[in-house]
Amino acid sequence: MKTKSKKMAEENAMVASAEAGRWEQYLFPVHAATGAEALWRAVLPLLNAAFAPCSRVTLFLGHFGMREARLVFTDPPMENLMDWYRERGVINPFTPFIRSHRRLTHYRFADVVGPVSVFKKTEFYQRFAKAEGWDNGMSGVFWDRDEVKAMFSVYRGPGQPDFSDADVARLTYLRAHIETAINRVQELHVERLQRKVLEEFSRHIPIGMMLLDWDLNPLFTNTEAVRECAVWQHGPAVARGLVSRDHLLLPPVIRDACMALREMILLANAKEKPVFPHGLERVSHPTLAGRVASVSALNASPGLMAKPGFLVVLEDRSSAEDGGPARVPAEKQRLLWMLSPSEREIALLICEGCSNREIATRLKKSLLTAKKQVTSIFAKLGVKSRARLMMLLR
Repeated sequence: MKTKSKKMAEENAMVASAEAGRWEQYLFPVHAATGAEALWRAVLPLLNAAFAPCSRVTLFLGHFGMREARLVFTDPPMENLMDWYRERGVINPFTPFIRSHRRLTHYRFADVVGPVSVFKKTEFYQRFAKAEGWDNGMSGVFWDRDEVKAMFSVYRGPGQPDFSDADVARLTYLRAHIETAINRVQELHVERLQRKVLEEFSRHIPIGMMLLDWDLNPLFTNTEAVRECAVWQHGPAVARGLVSRDHLLLPPVIRDACMALREMILLANAKEKPVFPHGLERVSHPTLAGRVASVSALNASPGLMAKPGFLVVLEDRSSAEDGGPARVPAEKQRLLWMLSPSEREIALLICEGCSNREIATRLKKSLLTAKKQVTSIFAKLGVKSRARLMMLLR
């Protein structure tokens, strides 16, 4: 025979399942959310509708281990939100309860703080719950192994009913949908962070790098690539005043190389291994010696839903070939990587013996700008004078 509690749990699950159709209009936005703010905007109406009447709804995200959340959303809104919850966490009775009940999926506040009459006598109620307008509540908890990763809470105030077994069954049903959305948002946050780090790393590499989509629109370009594209289009002398991300143009010879790769991809059988080479397609500037670009296709293998893109690497080898100003030994070239492209140009002119005024004139900068960039170079490379910089780079 089934126990009474098991039978009740099955009945509550059936009730929640029967109500599933009621929540579809609220669940679509939850599953479409791609960021924390969007997730909150989707979860709030869902929880308000599912657990009405609610005096407050809160979503906690970004926990480190068993610590308090790093990101808190609550409605009605509160002033100095993070300061409030930082102080609240010091005497929060629910955190020790969660810590001692690892992997619990939900709890009712009464299970932790006892009856409302007892709870109202506590310091936590007097300082925080009363000001927030609630005396009862229920939470859903989400875990990453033995660590909390997120949590939501719904609250009811004086005169509103306690949370019933049917409310718990509804929470159990909706919790799975909310967790799926939380996992997706967290994964997207990680991808964005990793992309930001890679972009920041690539931005200062003294080689031009561009990522183009299938239609040859730039998805990412580092500073050196912007500068090199201007040089390819207009030549070194004219390009200096035309470096702009807003007016970035892909040089025709490089565009032609990308188009040729695109045609090869289109001719290949999408269900078979492509026959075109995966190596870099080398392209040289038609008139400027030492200007070289390498083009390769990305995500061109079969079985991928995303359209392929293209990686373009632009290099300036002219200084090494014509004995120009960049006569920095190969083993010390890495020091220049610590500088921005503009700073590298100035550092090489300093090594030629140019004064700040001469640098400003040659690079068409104001004298103040040149001085500021020289100061920045000294700070990044840890030197205090032009003589020290020349010794460092030679």
